[in-house]
Amino acid sequence: MQGTMKCGVYYGVKDVGVEELPIPQIGPKDVLVKILRAGICGSDTGAYNHGGLPYGIFPGMPFGHEMVGRIVEKGADVEDDIQLDDIVFVEPGQAKKAGMMMTDMCGAFCEYVNVQDAKRDVNLYILDKNVDLDAAALIEPVSVGTKGAVVGGVSVDDNVVVLGAGTIGQAAAAALVARGVKNVIVMDRNDWKLDISRAIGAKTINSNTEDVRAKLVEYCGQAPREETDFSALDPKVLKILSDMTSSGMTNVSAALPDVDLFIDCAGAPAMLEMAFGLCRPHTKYSIVSVYGGNLSLPGGLFVTNQPVIYGSKAYNHEIIQEVIDHISNEKTCIKKIVTKKYPISQFKEAMEAASNKQYKNLKVLIDYEME
Repeated sequence: MQGTMKCGVYYGVKDVGVEELPIPQIGPKDVLVKILRAGICGSDTGAYNHGGLPYGIFPGMPFGHEMVGRIVEKGADVEDDIQLDDIVFVEPGQAKKAGMMMTDMCGAFCEYVNVQDAKRDVNLYILDKNVDLDAAALIEPVSVGTKGAVVGGVSVDDNVVVLGAGTIGQAAAAALVARGVKNVIVMDRNDWKLDISRAIGAKTINSNTEDVRAKLVEYCGQAPREETDFSALDPKVLKILSDMTSSGMTNVSAALPDVDLFIDCAGAPAMLEMAFGLCRPHTKYSIVSVYGGNLSLPGGLFVTNQPVIYGSKAYNHEIIQEVIDHISNEKTCIKKIVTKKYPISQFKEAMEAASNKQYKNLKVLIDYEME
């Protein structure tokens, strides 16, 4: 296909624009995808607010990696299980021969993307032609949240707490609700985000205005513990234990909520430290957030409560398939996180709306059908 296309391009901090660039020319193993929706990710807003290099977004480059589109051109050597007019989710980490290096500069903020060495269920996932495009644009971030929610294993009867009601936190909660987990709780400091969590099907706690320990005990019950008759302790010992609990050195004398799993999607050290102080024996922690520095956690609790900590990175084929099933079969209300849409011609406004907290946007989409 010949001609030019509109592309959202990154230049520097608070500096993006729209350029007319040549439509990519595909090779015999490639497909050309006309992008229909693209999501603005936290890495995109991080680059916009703080600089792109830590996020793999370089000056002068088109960027964006959350996308759904339609195949409009197909190379001669592409397999028959990929056809023109297929509606597809593009897996950005494998869309280019350069691999993960080009994930965040995959080009979702361009009208067309060349998917190199196109393979079904590898870098292209075929969607139902009637899929809700706004929801389908969320497949990539929802896959991140879903992986974090299930990496350590979860059952429908588990009590699960999601820390943070941003896009990934909402995605984790939505995945658990779609799986049938009965008690999913989202914790955040912003009521407007927690309103969305409730719409998705989760219970909520505002950690800024509510007693977190008391609310978790209310939602999850009190964790069983070794029998200790605290009334039989010397008052001096009881006072010391109380002081140790208050400082986070131990939680032996406090009522603990019966939480099976905490999923950290907040990236707020204080919130994770608080949650760690609430662990009962063998509580699991899934860390999805990316921390730039060190974390301080009470060392004694590693011994007394033997917590299990998992790290979670990106997603895999099985997770993507699960998310597509949840979205295609309307098992999730995750579309409720979409708070604003813009055409690509208003890319600057879209980036500012997504990056500035005063606008109270959770997920901003570029809708290429709005032009």
